[in-house]
Amino acid sequence: MEISTVPSHHLLELLSLAERGGHSREQLMASCDLSYSLLETETAPIPLTSFIALANSVMIAMDDESCGMLPKPVKPGTFALLCQSCIDCQTLGHFLRRRIKVLSLVSDGLKLNLHRQDETVYYEIESTDSGNPLSQHIVIVILAIAYKMGSWSIRERIPLTSVSVCGARSSQARGYDNLFDLPIDYGSNRNQLCFPAHYFDRPILQDADSMKELLKAPALYLMSEFGVQKSLAYEIRKYIECCSPENFPDLDSLATEFSLSVATLRRRLQNEDTTYQEIKNEVRRDRAVTVLVREGSVKAAAYAAGFTEPTSFFRAFKRWTGTTPKAYIS
Repeated sequence: MEISTVPSHHLLELLSLAERGGHSREQLMASCDLSYSLLETETAPIPLTSFIALANSVMIAMDDESCGMLPKPVKPGTFALLCQSCIDCQTLGHFLRRRIKVLSLVSDGLKLNLHRQDETVYYEIESTDSGNPLSQHIVIVILAIAYKMGSWSIRERIPLTSVSVCGARSSQARGYDNLFDLPIDYGSNRNQLCFPAHYFDRPILQDADSMKELLKAPALYLMSEFGVQKSLAYEIRKYIECCSPENFPDLDSLATEFSLSVATLRRRLQNEDTTYQEIKNEVRRDRAVTVLVREGSVKAAAYAAGFTEPTSFFRAFKRWTGTTPKAYIS
């Protein structure tokens, strides 16, 4: 089973949008069995399924599929309509152009552009209201969904050449680092993603049946795939997720498995701003959080994370999440 979490600042953003719409964050949190103590820190990991449950609650409460992120509400069912409108397209270029056309009909708060120049395709986004620009968060989310849906349509990850957004890199930017297969360029004068022009003519390989499967749980599908990137850290994480914590390979064995020297493995992880120890801690943390939320048992969560001594688990959990296991579920 893939274990996945998202930082709690995404939860805070959702709740802030809901509050602006007149809805109680306490009631929304309670409806999804999420502890209010999770709001004490912006870095506490939230199980992906819990976050999606909250997003669905916010969407229903606000009657807005964008959860208040767009200038005007988007009626629930719009995403399904969008998928159904594009499934008969013949090429990726056709698919992306159709998405833009349908989006312009259902949301006039966005201006999307798609153009091909020499060897590159540019997918751009901006607000139609210059006095009320889109937040950096929603810009990145919209670009990520376009990228993911485009990749889904051709059953192949589109090899992006760049992703650029306006505005400086925020303190929450690390939560966006895994949305694409390459780092986001901040401080640009355009919000856009670029990819090789020859992908424009790739045939659409999905059909009505596969679209129905996607629509059974679109948020789970899209978000669980956001973190799938071609990085060494990701490949290592997927490899050790198949092992129990007590059987995580040591650094020498891991380097051998990936046909690298220990020095090269360390250097490549350093270039990705992480270490093998951090990857192991993230896997332990996500296992603990998943079991804690699902079963409500601190003992079971400690065991899942590979701890036999409660005190050590409590210290590690507080370091990982900023709160104690009991407070996390209280």
